[in-house]
Amino acid sequence: MNPIPLRLPFASLVAMTLISACGGGGGSNTEATLAPASVAGVVSGSPGALSLGGAAMTVSGPVTVNGKSGSIADVQPGDVIVASTLGQTAGLSAYTVTATDVRIEVESAVSSIDLAASTLVVAGQTVQVDALTQLYDDNADDSYSSLTLADFTAGDYVEVSGARQASGAILATRIERKRLRAGQPGYTGIELYGDIAGLDSSARRFGIGSLQVDYAGASVEGLLADGVRVEVNGTLDGSLLTASRVEVKRAEGQRSAEVEVEGPVSDLDPAAQTFRALGYRVSYAGARVRGTLVDGARIEVEGRFDAADASLILARDVKVKQRRGGDGRADGEVKGALSAVDAAAGTFELGGTGYFVDSATVFDRDDSDATLADLRVGDYVEVKFRSTRVEAGRLYATKVAFDDRADGDGRIGEFEIEGGVSAFVDAPGSRQMSLNGYVVTPSDSARYYGSRNDHPLTADQFWNGLSVGQRLEVKGTLGAGNAVTGLRFELED
Repeated sequence: MNPIPLRLPFASLVAMTLISACGGGGGSNTEATLAPASVAGVVSGSPGALSLGGAAMTVSGPVTVNGKSGSIADVQPGDVIVASTLGQTAGLSAYTVTATDVRIEVESAVSSIDLAASTLVVAGQTVQVDALTQLYDDNADDSYSSLTLADFTAGDYVEVSGARQASGAILATRIERKRLRAGQPGYTGIELYGDIAGLDSSARRFGIGSLQVDYAGASVEGLLADGVRVEVNGTLDGSLLTASRVEVKRAEGQRSAEVEVEGPVSDLDPAAQTFRALGYRVSYAGARVRGTLVDGARIEVEGRFDAADASLILARDVKVKQRRGGDGRADGEVKGALSAVDAAAGTFELGGTGYFVDSATVFDRDDSDATLADLRVGDYVEVKFRSTRVEAGRLYATKVAFDDRADGDGRIGEFEIEGGVSAFVDAPGSRQMSLNGYVVTPSDSARYYGSRNDHPLTADQFWNGLSVGQRLEVKGTLGAGNAVTGLRFELED
């Protein structure tokens, strides 16, 4: 891969100017009065309360998706965006972004999944999933349901947002499973960002990852060359993409301009005091470094673009926000209030189920590192876990995310479970199921949905078709012990 960072996904560029807008560096409000700035980075928070770089974010003005017309609803947690603000946002706890573009690295069908390696292959591109990757199902009512990697199957049509790594793989920040099925119009369509390799201008072909691109009949914007980053649109047949359009992409900053970057470290070179972050080269020689730099750590950089090279950032401050991306092999998820915490033993309880952690578990609070010692009984958290790894009756937690939103947001008592049904009783008036150690009883007004939320079901249809091992997502309220009142039941593939 060509080491010139400006050829990395524009998503990379996105995350750069962003941090100056998000204020992850902990600047003062005085710093926030500088000239207007563009921002870029990975959206966090929740669909109804978006944030960027730890600051609450309001989206205003036009929204595009890879340059095509979109809407505010297209800006979702895990997406990489590029936008602009009315002024730099360092030190602010809230701000507004305008002219927002959502960047998708690849959109196509999944050809294979390796759960052990936490990877998918999409259009010949290796997509890496870690504990910080946001995984969602696009529901028929335009809402989103949380997924785990185990919920995906070959043939699923997905959108992947993230950042290219030096290996050429995409480190996914969000994967969204679409409702498109094989045989439907558009299923063989593809949109791909990547770096050209093996350009054959005579045959009018080049490679991106393991995918071959035939651009003989395509419109081409820009000069093609090995290492150049391009956006390709076309149709996919096996490992051959027949392009209808190829556009060269540039991801350069403004020379000598202030910039902030937030993203994972790669290609760390302690001797040269350089690394790559979201595709940009960063020199931290002479910079203040807070935390230990390692490949894979999520960092925030404050600095300035080099006067002669707009793809090089001269850092003055580097902060390690999260030490690792963690294990992406979770197959279950639960949300609720903690009932017990034992930091010394490395365990906690949520409802009636126990969990344990190790050095690879990711604790996330406001896009920054936390520890088990920060947890308190009663804290509302989201836990992703691996049901196949059990010690002393406790499940292994791959990620624990804090929810620090105020209690007045209407979410009190909210509880979510995802996993396989271990037992159930289908008797009208006394229906119950066991799911991840919880006993779930439906409310009288519970709603039921078929696979991928494509259609609503009656209670009888849902319960009569249920089977042990069936994967579900249940939303409801947590009662005493491990009792849950189910308000919404959705079948998973």
